[in-house]
Amino acid sequence: MMIKMCFAIPYKVLKVKSRSALLEGGQIVKLGQEIKIKKGDYLNIIGNIAVGSFSAQEGLKIRQQIKQLNN
Repeated sequence: MMIKMCFAIPYKVLKVKSRSALLEGGQIVKLGQEIKIKKGDYLNIIGNIAVGSFSAQEGLKIRQQIKQLNN
């Protein structure tokens, strides 16, 4: 049995309004009640849904690790 795994690159939150967020690149996503974020945090997005959040420090660390994998 083969197990496939995927991951999402965290996107930086530029603006939060009500239950939606504007992300870098201009994408707007809906936020579930369980996701608490502020400007500068990062979100994992699948499709048009936020599935997880990270602090700015965590988001940048994940991006650096992904960049290292590509080198």
